Amino acid sequence: MPAFAPLGPGMKPGVLQDPVIRAIAHRVNRTPVQVLLAWAIQRGTAVLTSPKTPDRAKENFDVSALPDDAMQQINAIETRQRLNLVVGTGVPGFIATGN
Repeated sequence: MPAFAPLGPGMKPGVLQDPVIRAIAHRVNRTPVQVLLAWAIQRGTAVLTSPKTPDRAKENFDVSALPDDAMQQINAIETRQRLNLVVGTGVPGFIATGN
């Protein structure tokens, strides 16, 4: 399943400002963007991004695996907010499957 606009561009408050995401990013020495992309990849999502600059594109490729506890923390976030208006796929946007 692909993730279109996985970072929720234009949403306020957005997932990049989520305190759980920011704390994990600080702990693993990555940016919130890298944490969210790693989370999506680790859960088997094909991630489609549209970086506006070469530096952002480089950041998007510089992801590494998150520890299991970080994955669990992100999976526990309950925002009930879709990140895009793509036709319903049966899988919620930023909510871990199974919730």
